[in-house]
Amino acid sequence: MKKLLLTAIVVVGAMALAGAAPQTDWSSGLIITTDDAILQGEIRYNYAYDIVMYRSNEEANLQTFSTSHVTSFRYYDKEQDRVRYFQKYTYQKSEHIAQPAFFEVVLLGNISYLRKHNGATYFDATDSRRFAVKRSDRVSPEVMCYDYYVQLNGEIIRARKFKREVLPWLLSQNIAIKDHMRQHGLRSSHVDDQIRLIQYANHQLHQAHLSASITP
Repeated sequence: MKKLLLTAIVVVGAMALAGAAPQTDWSSGLIITTDDAILQGEIRYNYAYDIVMYRSNEEANLQTFSTSHVTSFRYYDKEQDRVRYFQKYTYQKSEHIAQPAFFEVVLLGNISYLRKHNGATYFDATDSRRFAVKRSDRVSPEVMCYDYYVQLNGEIIRARKFKREVLPWLLSQNIAIKDHMRQHGLRSSHVDDQIRLIQYANHQLHQAHLSASITP
């Protein structure tokens, strides 16, 4: 009897934990699986466990997918009135561990800018705290609750290493990065400025690629 009671408590606890896990609301979207199947319907993303839940409609059975089964997915965010796009990348989580994970795509190009929810419980945009990547003391949840990354030459690099690992590569491309930073007052340590730098670099590199492909 005690074993049965203990088992029931564990099951109920697990269900409660799963229900309370950080996740998005159900939204219309689509999933592309690793075998190139397209699933269109309603999607909920659980960023705590990095899994995607899918149902074709409210009455349909629920399916759950991990990074082993999904290449990318997207869904419509009603609150922000935009489509959010996620793609699977393999990144070096530690010195000896590389693993696939879903990243939200902020910018997609020769150089991509990505982010991943870090599970922070802070969502109050009116709270005032100092954070390294913002000019202002007032911190946005967009900064506080996400870790940002740069996808460069097939490698996922933490955005906090931008100045040390990304900027030197940009400077080597002969696309006037220093002049652009000086002209627009951009800093390599700020998320919004990193995005603007990558937008500029992608445009310049694309132009250079087009120019190089033209035969006189």
